[in-house]
Amino acid sequence: MALDEDALYACYRRLERPLHNVLYRWLWQAQDCQDLMHDAFLRVWDRRQRIDPSRVDALVWTTALNLARNRLRRRALWRFGEVDPLAPSGDDPVEEVERAAGRRRLRAALDTLPRRAREVLLLAEFGGLGGHEIAAVLGIPAGTVASRRHHALARLRAALGESDEEGVLS
Repeated sequence: MALDEDALYACYRRLERPLHNVLYRWLWQAQDCQDLMHDAFLRVWDRRQRIDPSRVDALVWTTALNLARNRLRRRALWRFGEVDPLAPSGDDPVEEVERAAGRRRLRAALDTLPRRAREVLLLAEFGGLGGHEIAAVLGIPAGTVASRRHHALARLRAALGESDEEGVLS
């Protein structure tokens, strides 16, 4: 059975927010996130005849994450003149500076994590995916997901200087 337009649109409604949350914490640029999400859904749509609708969520996640990895590789090769996505937006200056400082701390702490641990943590915490869903997206056992998430949270807490009770990602 091929994927139809209604099924893909339902998938988009389900994944739009969590997918954007994860991609943003990889790329730190909202427009890049939107572009990658668009590209991922377009690629899935182009292959709709060969897609099992019950697996479309995992396929969208996998496609978007692969596109994000490619974007990061290109950025590493072609760094020049990027606009700071963490610059103040014009809201209350004190609150905006505090939010920006918090985002910078989180970004720096996430950047210290190994790629595989960061992937699992972002999918779990910002994507809202469960262990089995993450396992399907990344093609790893569910036990590995749990282990990587546990170690990533511990390293993130250490990098942020927080205790277990403080809530790393709150």
